[in-house]
Amino acid sequence: MKRFKEPLKTLLILLLTCSAVYMAWKGSLFAAFFPAREVPAGPTPEAAEQSYTAAAMPAAAAVTGPGGLSFGVKYDDEAMAELFEGFSAVLSEALGSAEAPESIGRFTWLDRLQEESLYLDYGFPLPISALAAWVGVEAPWAGSARLSAFLLGDNGEGNVRLSYHAGDGSYFQCDTAASWATLRAQLDGYRPNGAVFAFQLPSLHDCDSFLLVLEQLPPVHGAYVSAVGRVAAWGFGELFGINLGGQSRYTEADGTLVYPGENGVLRLYTDGSIGYTASGEGPQASTPADQIELARRLLDTIHASFAGEEVLALRGTEYDEAGDLTLSFCYMMDGLRLDMAEGSAATAVWREGKLSELTIRPRSCRRAEAAAALLPEKQAAAAAGSIRLTGGKQVFSFIDAADAAEAVVAMLLADGEWETVYNVGWNRKRFTLVELAELIADAAEARGMERPVISLEENDTALWAGMDSTRFMEKTGWTPHRDLRQSVGEMLKAC
Repeated sequence: MKRFKEPLKTLLILLLTCSAVYMAWKGSLFAAFFPAREVPAGPTPEAAEQSYTAAAMPAAAAVTGPGGLSFGVKYDDEAMAELFEGFSAVLSEALGSAEAPESIGRFTWLDRLQEESLYLDYGFPLPISALAAWVGVEAPWAGSARLSAFLLGDNGEGNVRLSYHAGDGSYFQCDTAASWATLRAQLDGYRPNGAVFAFQLPSLHDCDSFLLVLEQLPPVHGAYVSAVGRVAAWGFGELFGINLGGQSRYTEADGTLVYPGENGVLRLYTDGSIGYTASGEGPQASTPADQIELARRLLDTIHASFAGEEVLALRGTEYDEAGDLTLSFCYMMDGLRLDMAEGSAATAVWREGKLSELTIRPRSCRRAEAAAALLPEKQAAAAAGSIRLTGGKQVFSFIDAADAAEAVVAMLLADGEWETVYNVGWNRKRFTLVELAELIADAAEARGMERPVISLEENDTALWAGMDSTRFMEKTGWTPHRDLRQSVGEMLKAC
């Protein structure tokens, strides 16, 4: 047996040594001895063969047939992609042949939503030229115009009319050369599934009028989110030819690590985000469509180094007074946006046709095993940004589900005789309905959401649901650990 021990020990030492060298290299200990790899940022859309990939999918879609009955899609990546692909040909023809837009009123737009049509809502102002590029055409008529939602309907003369909401309260329409008969034949292939717009329901009069509400929403999964800044930093460095193991790096007063490069500077911030600021030659693109496409390509390349089950999608475009464009991206899963309290998942700033700044907050997400169904009423209330109360003076005790589970375990492990009934909850912690609503509003605001408006309907409703759990606590030694603020925060985090 001894003759095998020495070779095995030698092999083990060799494996440990190789492992240590590998980890040291990954940790940049030996990086200074290896030159940075020069990886080009890739050709701009102008230099390469013209090809574009949609940087965003609609947040909601509706196919409305005769009588104003609609088929709607939300929170379903596959269904949305299938619908968009199915109508891409007629959308391409409509955008490519549209005439100069003319202004229409809000009530005309509302009427059009109830007519036979295809409706797509992106939820943010999107350059029309970019949407046209995604379906393979140019839209010179659009100029720098943007839309947040649009619909294709009948112009009464055998062709498709394009109507759109610019996202700033203004509405427009254009006649196109696309065939209404062709579009209508496609619309007939969809059967109503109970989708309605908020303005069609008196109970949702406080909601955004154009909110699409589905009778039944698909189950959605929660997400486990992990920060992966170090991995993403290497991807950033390779993309812009910056050696993260070089001797020229330094630390700023706030702890930010700075890595200078030939044409820009890479920063690793203390919150885990990574930013690149160009100082010399860099990626260039002259049109919004090309700027969005190039930013998408760069971010997709970086995202690929740490991606989980999430996707990175465009969620905002904003021009400043100088005409510079800032693009905002978010992580999405199953058609749901994964909001981050810190801000956007990524941003790209274009100044005078050059990429000036590129920032990403690296997160890798995976689906939770359990899926839950979204309730349309809750979805509508959340979108409306309001919490409606009747009475408000009702008093409640509470307990987190995880604490309740621990209470059951404590009960099973306790010795002695049991009484028939015990209360399980927090002692001396009770909330009125108004206090509960304010706590939810505070938690939403703390996570970067718009604070919901709390509306109160006066009523004499009386309810006192407080409880004393002293006997159970003394019997089992159990106490709850998760207060209501923490429970609400965890629920919002999962949204």
